[in-house]
Amino acid sequence: MYSLKQVIIIVLISIFAVAPIYGKNNDQGFIYGKVITLSGESYVGIMRWGKQEYFWDDLFNATKEVNPWTKHTKGQKDRNISEIKVLGKTIITLNGSWGTLHQFVTRFGDITVIEIDGDDEPTLKMKNGTEYKVSGYGDVEATIRVLDENLGKVKLDWERIKRIEFMPTPEKVRKEGYRLCGKLITDDMTFEGYIMWDAEECISTDILDGETFDGDVEIEFGNIRSIKRRSSSSCIVTLKDGREFTLRGTNDVDDDNRGIYIEDNRYGKVEVQWDEFKEVIFNDEGDSGDPYNAYEPTGRLKGIVTVHKGDRYEGEIVFDLDESEGFEILDGKMDDMDFYIPFRHIASITPKGRHASLVKLVNGEEILLEDSQDVSECNDGVLVFQKKNDTIYVEWGDIEKIEFHSER
Repeated sequence: MYSLKQVIIIVLISIFAVAPIYGKNNDQGFIYGKVITLSGESYVGIMRWGKQEYFWDDLFNATKEVNPWTKHTKGQKDRNISEIKVLGKTIITLNGSWGTLHQFVTRFGDITVIEIDGDDEPTLKMKNGTEYKVSGYGDVEATIRVLDENLGKVKLDWERIKRIEFMPTPEKVRKEGYRLCGKLITDDMTFEGYIMWDAEECISTDILDGETFDGDVEIEFGNIRSIKRRSSSSCIVTLKDGREFTLRGTNDVDDDNRGIYIEDNRYGKVEVQWDEFKEVIFNDEGDSGDPYNAYEPTGRLKGIVTVHKGDRYEGEIVFDLDESEGFEILDGKMDDMDFYIPFRHIASITPKGRHASLVKLVNGEEILLEDSQDVSECNDGVLVFQKKNDTIYVEWGDIEKIEFHSER
């Protein structure tokens, strides 16, 4: 028989074993804010967008409903509707329809408010004051999970939400695990930063599923030291206690994996497909990323566009008849890797043939990206608003180089 003191100790251990962890001044990278529902109730705490986005550097993606730049083009022909993939999600876009529907991608840390009240086209309000009407697939209509500070876990359907207000994450906040980080090694490159596995798992309490020779296993990511691709149908998982397992049989551990993502300070978000991935090595617990206040308001894109015949146009730039702000994202592929780079990190873009562009970053690094609308002949061209109120439209095929000014 247990004594009363022993019973109390056992109960306390059980409570703390399942209770969310509180941070050590390193949790300010989690998305945090207030969700107000149609009933008038408010829920405040860390948010998880669907099963994916959890941190300020994660990407919100949708489509823009209104494009103000179309009036500045003349006699251009529409192209066809197509589907594109952004962070594992399908987005419908009218390629070349002069901005009628373009993808909208930004980091959660650049958003202040999302207004949904009675509207199928929610309004996003950005830190620099710009507002966007958005719709489509992606993160619009996602289920929002809030770890309310006092209530606990709340799962909110999009149609019941009126308003979402983002705010700085407290230094000590209720959470369920720490953010995964480490090194991602591919066939040709090595990245370091924050990791999301299979387009979902990004904290230590998330689960890796697989089958061993002895049976099914569910392993918390916080217990994993490394994952190494073994073949198209299996991988080798090494635990922090030294044990090693070959796993197969689920999309967590074979080529049905939906992508391994890493937030690398040099580039932004990078998505690596299974055939390109070699190994992930996880660190022990660290911080959770930049806090909300680190995402400062950005200005308009400005720079110089040089065309093949030698003319140079300087002023405010609208890239791909769509992106006009420093917080917006350029995307492109390198082998089986997709790069999502904030324009504020880009120094210049030089088209290279029909399918690719050389992108120079402000840190001096250059990468050749291809096979996306942003960096290929599918690009809808560039507008330049010059100081004398002259507006120049330049078709993509005429561009030799775009150089961006640093103040973004």
